[in-house]
Amino acid sequence: MNTNRDWSKLCPDVLRKIFETLKSPLDSHRAKTVCSDWYAVWKTCKNRPPCPLRIIHQGEYSSTVEGTANYFGLFKTFQTGYCMASSGDWLLMVDRRLKFYILNILTEEKINLPSLESPIRGEQVKFEPGSEWSEEGYLIGPSHKDMVSYDDTFEWKSSTAVMWINDTTRDYVVAWTFKQLYLFLVKKGEGSWCNLNFNENKKQDVVSRLDYKKKLNNGISLSVLDMACDKSKLYLFTFDHHIKIIDFSGKEITENPYRNHPFDFVEKEWEFIWKRKIAVRKSGEVLIILSLKEVLYEERLLFYVFRMNLESFKWERVYSIRNEMLVFGQGVTIGLSLKDLGDGIKSDTIYFVDDDVWEDHRDHDHRVSDCGVFDIATSRIEWPEKFCIEINSTQWFASGVAY
Repeated sequence: MNTNRDWSKLCPDVLRKIFETLKSPLDSHRAKTVCSDWYAVWKTCKNRPPCPLRIIHQGEYSSTVEGTANYFGLFKTFQTGYCMASSGDWLLMVDRRLKFYILNILTEEKINLPSLESPIRGEQVKFEPGSEWSEEGYLIGPSHKDMVSYDDTFEWKSSTAVMWINDTTRDYVVAWTFKQLYLFLVKKGEGSWCNLNFNENKKQDVVSRLDYKKKLNNGISLSVLDMACDKSKLYLFTFDHHIKIIDFSGKEITENPYRNHPFDFVEKEWEFIWKRKIAVRKSGEVLIILSLKEVLYEERLLFYVFRMNLESFKWERVYSIRNEMLVFGQGVTIGLSLKDLGDGIKSDTIYFVDDDVWEDHRDHDHRVSDCGVFDIATSRIEWPEKFCIEINSTQWFASGVAY
C-alpha cells in the first residue's frame, strides 16, 4: 500500500460503515476529530453519541447518563453515587458511605480518593464516621461539629466542587467546600485531604484579635461562593466578590491581577440575580457569569458574562465568548473549532440546569424541561426535550474531547 495515502479522502460510504461499528463513545468522538472530512461523515451516522450529555439523577438513589446508557452499563455504576463535578471525561463522585472517587464516564476507569477518615491536614479538623451501616458522619473542628450525610441532598447540591485531571498521566487535583466551613483539597500522591479554610466566624476568645487578623491575611477566606480550577491553580470567588488564586499547596498567589478589584456589578431595579459563578478560559482569563431574572416589559431569564479590563481594571460585560461554550458552574470554558456542531452543540452558549435559574419562572410551572441552552448573542433559551417525569436533579456533562 502507498504509505502516503490521504486517509481523509477515504470513501464516505466506507468511512460511515466503519464509524457505525464503533461501540465505544470514546472511539466515536476521537474518530470525528481526525479532520473536517471525517467529522462531516460522522455527522451522518445514525448511532453517533450525543454531546454534551446529561447526567440524570432519578428517584432517591439511581442515576444514569442520557445518550451513553445504550452503549455500556453506566446505570449500575451510578446507583450508589452522586456526581459533584466533572473534568474532561471524568466525574467526581461520592457514594453512600461518603467515599470519594473519580470515574471515567467512557472507559469506567475508577480512581479512589483518600478517605475522610484519614488524618486531615491543615486547619485542625477530623472526620468521625457514624455506625457501621450509617450513611453519615461528623466533621469536627476546634469549636464546631457538623453532620455530613449523603442523604442531605441540599448540602451536596449546594456544595462547590471542582477538579482537574491529566488524561495521560492521571495527575489530578480535587477541591470541594462544605457548609462554608471547610475547603478540602487533595492531589495525586497525597494520602489525605487538606483543609485550607480558616473559620472567619470563630469566637473572638479562641485567638487574639491580632493573631486572628494575621491568620486571615495569610490564609484563605472561608466564604467561598464559587471555584474554578486549572492544572496549576485554584480560583476562589468569595462572598465579598473578590477573586483569590492559590496554588495546590494552599499558598495564595500574590501576582493576581484580580486581587484588589472586586466584582462590583449592581443590578438595576428590574434585575434580580439568582446565582454568581466564575469560569477560567483557556487563555487564563477569568469570567464571571450571572444568572438573573429580568422583569421589565416581560419576564425573562438571562445570563450576563463579565471580564475584567486589565488596563482600566474595570469589570465589563461581554456579549460573546466566540468559539467557546461553557457549562454553568463547571468552572471552565470549552473550545469548539466549529460554530455549530449539530445535535444542539453550539459555541457562544451557556448550558444550564433547572437549579441554575429562578425557581419561580414560568417554565417551572409548565415543566418544559429540566435544563436549557442560552445563546449569548441573542439572549434566547432553547429547552431540550425532557428526559423523564421523575427527576431529582440533572447535570450537564461536556466531554473533554477536542472538537
